[in-house]
Amino acid sequence: MKFRLTLIALLSAVALRAADSLPLFNAILTVGKEHRFVLLDANGKASPFLKLGESFEGYKVKAFNAKANELELERDGKVSRVTLMSDAAVASAPAAKIPATIADAEVVLNKMHFEEMMERAMQGQKKMLAAQFQKMGAQMGAQGADPAEVAAFQKKITDEVFSVLDAKTLKNDVTKIYAEVFTKDELDQISAFYSTPVGEMLNKKQPDVQEKLGAIIQGRMMEVMPRVQKMGQEFAAQQKAKKAAASGGVPSTPVTPPAPKQ
Repeated sequence: MKFRLTLIALLSAVALRAADSLPLFNAILTVGKEHRFVLLDANGKASPFLKLGESFEGYKVKAFNAKANELELERDGKVSRVTLMSDAAVASAPAAKIPATIADAEVVLNKMHFEEMMERAMQGQKKMLAAQFQKMGAQMGAQGADPAEVAAFQKKITDEVFSVLDAKTLKNDVTKIYAEVFTKDELDQISAFYSTPVGEMLNKKQPDVQEKLGAIIQGRMMEVMPRVQKMGQEFAAQQKAKKAAASGGVPSTPVTPPAPKQ
């Protein structure tokens, strides 16, 4: 009987000691600038990842000393400290992506000199459209339209087209796109690149690249246009012959028109 009472007392003391023992600081996970912690109770039960202010088995995670890898735990008004176990798991998670703002995107586009770049690009488009409108005006003049009115009409449609291609308006649109597509960190890195000597050099030489590329494109368009015109004429002739054959007029063999003069 005496042995039984002694055993019961011993087991009770062990249980009380287990209940009063501090949790073990078993793991830490770093997420950007924040931390998560895992605690173990006396029975080896693990907590979920805890943030500051959250509790486990009555212990509230009050503070964290990163230099000492030490947690402050509070229970019933009493603050205790536990140190990260020597064999604890330590890991880092990718930092949360911070959405970019319009201001972040504007910084990048300003360093890219976006408006100046678009103005240069629009100059080439204006020249191309001017040539197209001039051709259109010549056709109108051949049909008897007043030259002064044709010129006024050309200016009107030119202004109309380029009113929707204004560099400042396009910059606003691209700023919104950049803010949606890139994160703040990505835009910061792009901005930093354009602040380097290499980035500044890239900006300065972009006009030369655009000019040379524009000349290549224009040359290739001039090269292909006669072939395109010939293809169109042949197609029109084939359609005409096909229609005539269907109506019983002439044989269905199309007559190929002469190639346009180069």
